[in-house]
Amino acid sequence: MGTDSFSWTVEGDSCSTYSSSKTWEVLRPRGTTQASAKHIWFSGATPKHAFHMWVTNLNRLPTRDRLSAWGMQVPLSCCICSLHPESRDHIMLSCPYSLTLWSEVARRLRCVVPNFGDWLRLFIELTLLYTVWQQRNNMFFNQTLSPPLVAFKDINMQVVNSITALRTRKNFRALMQLWLI
Repeated sequence: MGTDSFSWTVEGDSCSTYSSSKTWEVLRPRGTTQASAKHIWFSGATPKHAFHMWVTNLNRLPTRDRLSAWGMQVPLSCCICSLHPESRDHIMLSCPYSLTLWSEVARRLRCVVPNFGDWLRLFIELTLLYTVWQQRNNMFFNQTLSPPLVAFKDINMQVVNSITALRTRKNFRALMQLWLI
């Protein structure tokens, strides 16, 4: 009688040891990479900001228009400005509150329409959208809202902290100078 032996087989390949990463890849195969992924999940991105941007990009934020579509009895007006129906696009792009923040970013970067193709602008975009959603939730749940310029100071601090944390990496060395000029 021979000795007992075992082997781990993943997609027809015999492995001498168990591999959780190979098992994970088999159990949850990767879909095609979305074009926007490189602007969200970039090296150095703050994970909570990147996750929030991913949810925002997929239009999965529980905005009032979506809550209403799920059958919840909520007012449709934006809880920040009360001027327009609350949707992802309104909150992030056209609400007077977010427009003030975008204006401050443009003023800081000395440009009218920021180009989000470089590291600094990607940091700023993720941080700004996360901050707008925080303020929206603060208004929704606590009926308090920080003035936009106070929120911008928080954005500034988060961007500075992110750049400082990554200052030794080649791609991030010059970012502080660009942001603080």
